[in-house]
Amino acid sequence: MENNILRKLILEVLRDKKGSQYLVIVDEVEKLAAQQSLFPAQNKRLGSDDKIKIQEILWDLIVERILTVGLDECNPDWPFVRLSEYGESVVKEALHPYYDPEEYGAVINSIVPSVDRVIKQYAIEGINCFRQRLFFASAVMFGAAAEKAILTLLESIINTETDHKAKSKLGKLLERPNLPKILASIRDNLDTLIKAKTIPYAVYQGSAEHLLSLFEMIRAQRNDAVHPDIGEVNKTKVFLTIQTFPSALEVVYRLIEWFNKRKT
Repeated sequence: MENNILRKLILEVLRDKKGSQYLVIVDEVEKLAAQQSLFPAQNKRLGSDDKIKIQEILWDLIVERILTVGLDECNPDWPFVRLSEYGESVVKEALHPYYDPEEYGAVINSIVPSVDRVIKQYAIEGINCFRQRLFFASAVMFGAAAEKAILTLLESIINTETDHKAKSKLGKLLERPNLPKILASIRDNLDTLIKAKTIPYAVYQGSAEHLLSLFEMIRAQRNDAVHPDIGEVNKTKVFLTIQTFPSALEVVYRLIEWFNKRKT
């Protein structure tokens, strides 16, 4: 059974049982898997490999501070485990895709099948960092993903620009990226196309009002994480970035695809 499926089942078990021990968790995961028809028709039991995976996942959850070793004063050691205070918030929110790199990657693929592998890799690294409560690192990774997406959009705009002077000006922004100037240039370019009714509403909807402001927020958040004089990152803002990034990416790629088709 895949790790991401087993992980979800374990969290589901722990949502109802805040504390338990390894063998009981294995039994409960097996029951849930059978109830949810996750086993092949000819098999209704976890294999030895699955049980080893469960043990590894439990230790991963301990490293992520979702679980802590021990049940109570009488059972303070492994194989007993229980949800930490942070872990209780994780299972209550039922936002598992945002804590699972594989699922988050699948969400991005479903929304943007043609996503650049580097953008996806940055985002998945950002999830891994967030899972381990490395919020500064997570902000930096999502900032890098957002920057790569914006630069890809700028490349598409440059490729369709017929005015040599304008093309050269945009090209210089690409050579020495300055995100505030790039975002402003993209906004101006879109405004011109919208006023001329050149670009369909179905393509640009949501871009001017929400998309660019979101990417500006991600950029600023990334800068806050790496700037020595500020050195501050808000966990809630990072989590909001994680939630909204896939849909923002979809808007970016809708624009990229339109510009690419315009070129041909």
